[in-house]
Formats: sequence, structure tokens, C-alpha cells
Amino acid sequence: MLDRRRQLGGRIRQLRLERHLTQSRLAELAETDQAHLARVERGERWPSVPLLFRLADALETDVARLFRPDAEEPQDVRDDMWLVLRDATSEQQALARDMLRLLRSSWRLKGGDVAPGAPEDPRDS
Repeated sequence: MLDRRRQLGGRIRQLRLERHLTQSRLAELAETDQAHLARVERGERWPSVPLLFRLADALETDVARLFRPDAEEPQDVRDDMWLVLRDATSEQQALARDMLRLLRSSWRLKGGDVAPGAPEDPRDS
């Protein structure tokens, strides 16, 4: 059991370092204290389930990848977009929506493929 705790803690630490986050910053993002995060990273404590989800969000990954480094990243582009937009302000989300609409319009103007069955946006006309 201790080995699994250490593996999980090491994986969290690895992801934190890959994302150039300090322990203090990750603790802040995951809404926990740095001392607790340090114990989790050293494999001395199990994180709670809610903390696991907050850590995964802060590390921009999913919980499965905390336990299985070889787990595939979500392949659905919508999942990637959600990761980017979930913490964005309403203004930032509106800007992203407008940019996507412009991109879709440019594809149509250039005769590019748009997903079959994609609804026409009346604002593109």
C-alpha cells in the first residue's frame, strides 16, 4: 500500500514539475495547504477524492493519469477545449466562441470541410 501511495505522490510531483509549478502554487490551485501536498507527494498521506479531482484539474489532466501515467490523454478535442475554458471568465469564453465561429466561417469560405451535419450558424451569413 505504501508503494502505491509513493507512486501516486511521485506522479503528482512529476506532473507539477513538468508544468513548472511550485508546490506552493499547486497547493493554492488545488485549494489545499502546502504541508499536506508535500506529505502527499512524499507518499506519506493519501489525498482525499475531492483533492484528487482538484489536483487533476490544477495539473490539467484527469484523475486516471494520476494513477496510470500510461493512460491516454483524452482524444476528444472538446475535452481539451473544456480544460482551457473551464476557468475562463465569461468574456474570455465569449471571445473563444467568436474565434471559433470565425474559424468555421473561414473554412466555409475556402471550401474546406465542415463536419457532416454541422448546423449552419445564421451569424455566419
